[in-house]
Amino acid sequence: MKKLIVAALVLAGSTAFADSTVLKCSAPSKGKAATINVTLGDDTSVDFLTMEVSEKTGSSTFFAQLDKGTVANQMKQGYLQMLALTEKSAQTEDGVIRNTGFFGVSSDNKGASFSGFMAANGNIYPVSCTK
Repeated sequence: MKKLIVAALVLAGSTAFADSTVLKCSAPSKGKAATINVTLGDDTSVDFLTMEVSEKTGSSTFFAQLDKGTVANQMKQGYLQMLALTEKSAQTEDGVIRNTGFFGVSSDNKGASFSGFMAANGNIYPVSCTK
């Protein structure tokens, strides 16, 4: 796990990507809704995703590196799920993975929309998403 995190950090810091939006998500809210934008980097060897979480207390960026084609395959099958890492993600000596989240959504209405959640920043964001 530590090697994966280090490799992802090196990749994130050394490569420029032309991003394409995969999903735009928001949490149900009576006020200003928390939003999560999921983008896919234009990389030829891996699927590199970023998740920009914006809420009233600020914004955070998470990322995931998956095998090439994983995002397209998951979306075709009606879901998207990944471990959401940060630059502070680490596995401690006691085995706990810290400063990390999880993003998981599944399709509604034959893929026209998605719903699920993101657990990150000590919060759970119930989300509705569109492509």
